[in-house]
Order: sequence, then C-alpha cells, then structure tokens
Amino acid sequence: MHDSRLAKIESDIRGFVQASYPDMTIRAEYWAKDPSRIALFFIDERFRTLYRRQRYHYLVHLIPKDYYDSMLADTVWFELTPDERPQTVEDDPDEGFVASITRDVMAVLQGKGFFAALDEMFCPQSKATLAQKCSGDFRHAKEALHLCGFEKSDWSDVFHVLMGQGAFCDCEILYNAATESRLKSQYWQRRSHEGHN
Repeated sequence: MHDSRLAKIESDIRGFVQASYPDMTIRAEYWAKDPSRIALFFIDERFRTLYRRQRYHYLVHLIPKDYYDSMLADTVWFELTPDERPQTVEDDPDEGFVASITRDVMAVLQGKGFFAALDEMFCPQSKATLAQKCSGDFRHAKEALHLCGFEKSDWSDVFHVLMGQGAFCDCEILYNAATESRLKSQYWQRRSHEGHN
C-alpha cells in the first residue's frame, strides 16, 4: 500500500535532486525493521564509485534544510546503485575508529607526498601540463595514492579520514584537508583579485 504521504515525499525529493541526478529512482516506503519510520531509497548508477558517506553528503545538500528537518529527520536512507541491495552495501567505519587514526593517516599522507602529488594533477607547475578537472569523486586521489605507494586496502581508511576533514571529492581534498596547496592559493588569489575590481 503506497499512501499519499509516501508519494508526496517521493515527488518532493525528486524535485530537489532532479537537476543533479536526472536518472535517479527514488522510493519511499515504511521501513521493514521499524514501520513507524520511513525508508528512503535513492538509486543511481553514478553512485558506483562513491563511498556511502559521499553519496549521503551529495544528496543531503540538495534538500532544503527546513524540508529535511520537518519531513525527513527520522527517515532511514539507502543510497544504492541499481544492482546493490541495502544488506550488500559496506557500512561506514566507526566514527571513533576514524577519529583515532586521523592524525596518523594525515601525517603519513603528508610524509609520502600524497597532497603534493594530487596538487600537481590539479595545479601543475609546468604550464605545458594539462590540469585535471574534478569529477565529484576520488578518481584522481586514488591515482595519487597509487603513485605514492599506498595499497588499495588502505583506501577506505584514508578516504574516511579525508571525508572527516570535509573532503568529499578530489578538489575538496586540496581545499579542505591539505594544509597548503597551489590550487587553494590560486583560488584565494582569484577571490582577492575579484574583490579589488
């Protein structure tokens, strides 16, 4: 039974996310584990390369806060690719664990030249090198980790630490997590220049 409340939530959310995710399937239903709560399913192929925390971050920023607070505060979210099921999606690491490794992970990233390698991709020192563009994921950061000798088994820990620093894509790593980067410096130089015009 699909009642009008669920249909309205589906329709509202579709309106909020459509510009960013035109092909997304949105489903609202009473949660099987607790029918007093609503489960929201966001299904999109573009989630394939993203961690759960990234998926949620991108979606929640598309929904107005007052709508979220009044309509969605007690909902359970499942952000899935078309072939995923809620039980097959890997859980985020425990927040306490991520906090406990953050200092060491950041020190290792800095020490192995990860931030410098990523900065070189987005803001190359040589004018002859084409600068990469951010695609809203970690594709270039994964390449930089590989170049710096990190194992694939380290990626989840690394990226959850970086997301804890407010970095949900390649360029945000350089803006929000790196202590310094040419990309960040260029951004503020541009802003300063705009302010003087």
